[in-house]
Amino acid sequence: MSAVLTLALILAFEPPKSLSPAAAEHNTVAMQHYDAGEFGPAVDEFYAAYQAMPDARRDREGRVLLLGSMRATLLTLHKQTGEPAPLCRLQKILKEHVDALTAAYPEDPEMLEARNVRARHEEVTQQLADISPTACEPPLLPAPAPAISADSTPPTSAEPATPPPLSPPKAATPPSPDTIPPRQLKIAGGVTLGLSGVLLGVMTYGIIAEASARASALEIDDKPPDCPLTPTEHTDLQNFQSDARAGRRIAIGTGIAAGVTAALGGTLLGLARRSARAKRWSATPWWSPTGAGITLHVRLGAAR
Repeated sequence: MSAVLTLALILAFEPPKSLSPAAAEHNTVAMQHYDAGEFGPAVDEFYAAYQAMPDARRDREGRVLLLGSMRATLLTLHKQTGEPAPLCRLQKILKEHVDALTAAYPEDPEMLEARNVRARHEEVTQQLADISPTACEPPLLPAPAPAISADSTPPTSAEPATPPPLSPPKAATPPSPDTIPPRQLKIAGGVTLGLSGVLLGVMTYGIIAEASARASALEIDDKPPDCPLTPTEHTDLQNFQSDARAGRRIAIGTGIAAGVTAALGGTLLGLARRSARAKRWSATPWWSPTGAGITLHVRLGAAR
């Protein structure tokens, strides 16, 4: 590595006299790229300087210097990127150089410089073989699709073309069990309003029963103070007062229930008219000793 750095410094600050003016100019630009870490452009400029001196016999000294610079730079580029492309380029340049030497010195095919370049070529070839036997082969390109002109007639076949398989129809999504159809909402609303009417009738009966029992009790209780109640009258008075209280309770309870069922029936009918698709309703009736009602469950669906 120290020899390479020494060579780089010499070429950068004092271009060798063995380089032609054009080669020296390319060599200066190459060293600027090398110092900036731009090894690819540096190799291009080194190679341009190498090609500026095409005579392998006359320019032998300068070509050897530039070959060393290209080899060092390409090995550095391969080490940096890990790609086989720099080694492939080095293999090609070394082969080109040894072929030019052999042609320029036919009388000495085994000269020392040629043997050294062949040895470097074998080293690079072995490195590429270790990477992959096809490391320097260009990547395979996909075959282009055959062009079909507008007026060309498609080839006919003895067998009819098979139509593409049809996808099975999608099964209809069953309605959710929580969804109440509008018709059932109308029926439920009508039944609830009818129940409200029955409860109003029971409430009216309770009011009348309370009024009648109170009137009978008042009639017994209005006797003069000097006329005490007989045991029978006392018993009847207590019965009438009890009946009045029972009628009052019936009237109050059924009146509240009638109001609730009337409101619920109206709500169900209103929901049936609206038929809101984004909402799902369910209703559950409930009863207790003190009252009755219906619980509504509302589940909001996704907007469509």
